[in-house]
Amino acid sequence: MLKKIFFLFFINVNLIFAQGDTSSVLDTVKNYKISIISNPEDAKIFLDTSYIGKTPLLDFEARSGKYKLKVINPKSLLDWENENEVMNLDLSRDTVININFPYYYYFNTDPFNASVFKNDSLLGLTPLRFFTQSELSGNLLIKKKNYRDFVFELKNYDFETGANISLLSKGIENINDVVYKNRGTQFKTKRNLYTIIGLGAAAIAGGYFSIKFKNKANDSYDNYIATGNSAQLTESTSNDTYFVISLVLMQMAVGGLIYFLFFD
Repeated sequence: MLKKIFFLFFINVNLIFAQGDTSSVLDTVKNYKISIISNPEDAKIFLDTSYIGKTPLLDFEARSGKYKLKVINPKSLLDWENENEVMNLDLSRDTVININFPYYYYFNTDPFNASVFKNDSLLGLTPLRFFTQSELSGNLLIKKKNYRDFVFELKNYDFETGANISLLSKGIENINDVVYKNRGTQFKTKRNLYTIIGLGAAAIAGGYFSIKFKNKANDSYDNYIATGNSAQLTESTSNDTYFVISLVLMQMAVGGLIYFLFFD
């Protein structure tokens, strides 16, 4: 009986100490929050090898410890990872990380060694790779001897694939060349063809009727001078009125035509 009591006491003591050890271990393992913000956004985030989301990532919970954090630049080619952010993270408190990524651009042409210009400044020769701190806008002009100039609109650039451009030999014209030739107008909106045709026709008609009514007014006045017939004078006055109305309408049509042709 005494042995049984001693055995039970020994087991209870061991359990008490075991529970104390477990509690001390649990006290050292805590969860902390990670917030990661990047510019530009939508950067993929990996904690060690686990994908945990895209930026902006707010209040993601992870156990305390050491990790390798990798944030992939969303404005870089998928196979171009030199500008990805990789860091060792010792998570011992709530952590906020801010990352400013550069914008990666890649231009390749067929044939290569074409000159790439931005605002008359030479960026380099293709295949061309470069980084910028802000996203580019506007157009690039790509030139190569014996080939037609090519205008690339930066709004169409794909950061995942880059730009691969086939240049055309001189003598071959495509729609890109036609648009580039007409860029001197700097129009922001498309011209309304039907309105322009209508106003042009109205201007021509106004000019025609102005001349016609003026000639009639002059003829009626000449007849009035020759015959003294007051009806001819009345007709001359009416035709002069029609002449003025036609002239005003012609000028309004010409004004509208100028506006829709040359203004946005």
